[in-house]
Amino acid sequence: MPGQEEKLAVAGKIEPEFNRHYAKTAKRYGAAGILCMILFVGYLLGVIVFGSEYITYDNMRYLIRDFGTAAGEVAREFGKIVYNGSGDTVFAYFRGGAAVCTPDAYRYFDKNGTQIIADPLNYADPVLAPSEKYMLVYDMGGVGYSVYNQLTGIVSKETEERIIAADIADDGSLVLVTRSKDTKFVVELYNAAFNKTMEVYKDGYVLGVAMSPDGKQFLVASAVQASTDFNCEIQICERGSAESVAKETISHAMPLSVHATEDGFTVLCDTAVYYYDRYGAEVKRVSLAGMSLKYADIADGRIALTGQVNALGSEHRVLVLDGAGEVLFDKTMRSRLSGIRAGRGEDALCYLVTSEGVIRVAPDGSQAQESPESGDILDVIPLGVGALLCQKNAAYQIFVGKK
Repeated sequence: MPGQEEKLAVAGKIEPEFNRHYAKTAKRYGAAGILCMILFVGYLLGVIVFGSEYITYDNMRYLIRDFGTAAGEVAREFGKIVYNGSGDTVFAYFRGGAAVCTPDAYRYFDKNGTQIIADPLNYADPVLAPSEKYMLVYDMGGVGYSVYNQLTGIVSKETEERIIAADIADDGSLVLVTRSKDTKFVVELYNAAFNKTMEVYKDGYVLGVAMSPDGKQFLVASAVQASTDFNCEIQICERGSAESVAKETISHAMPLSVHATEDGFTVLCDTAVYYYDRYGAEVKRVSLAGMSLKYADIADGRIALTGQVNALGSEHRVLVLDGAGEVLFDKTMRSRLSGIRAGRGEDALCYLVTSEGVIRVAPDGSQAQESPESGDILDVIPLGVGALLCQKNAAYQIFVGKK
């Protein structure tokens, strides 16, 4: 042991070697850091002094428009959400969470059921139009519209004329259809900075508009009177071009809804579902003969429809198509349906709303039902796993862990 104590004593007298080169380098980096901090503070002061007129609340909200856009959905349980709703409340899935909109407020809840956004509105008839990155809220028949991401509101504006339809792309550009003093309707294209860049005037009654995810093209569907009937006119336009990419008339058809995908457009009419590529060439059509269409929903390219097949309404045909128009499910059910939603996850093709509850149709065609303990069902929001059953003042997840 005495030998070990001597070794420790010797080791304690050793001093670390001093390297002058590294010491000078450290001082230089320290001085550079202080200089950068001084320059940054000077820059901020200059911006505040000389650019104060441009520092507004709206500009700050626009600055963070892309924050949080990389979030995705994972398979998990969704927390219960609580809100102050009414019979006019509308719902939508948005970036893994739930958007809940009433005439007086827009709210967004994340996967845990936590309220992230609560923005007051004054819209008589709010409509939710989500893209993969942005949520467009507009007042149907009014003049107001707002754009949100999953963290905050980006912009809130008003148009000069009443809004009839609208859609937004993933790059932030949007298209608005408003009434016009010169013609019946005008289609207005705005870029990501919300500056108007293009106008298309329409004499037909515009019933729908859809914008491609990249914002380069948009489709306008109009009802055009022909003798004693109506035809559906579709027009595909390209950003920055005065000439239409394609224009076609579908005889004896009324356009009901339009949707854009990466590959083209889907047009839902009362007589059939039409699939077009980005240049207006018809790829496929699926006839809806034999059913009186009542409800439809399009999500991630998949479309789910239901309609009466008898006069009493006691039998409904349920039809689910994939993004290419192939039939995934087609069955007549002896049930009175009051709504349908296309499924998003692998556990469901669609969700059917009845007076007693919600029916989930699985990919193998099997069905399961869940019913609320009390209260009416206003809507269903399909999730990656299960769905949210939405009532007047709260929504909670159903079909959790069920196969």
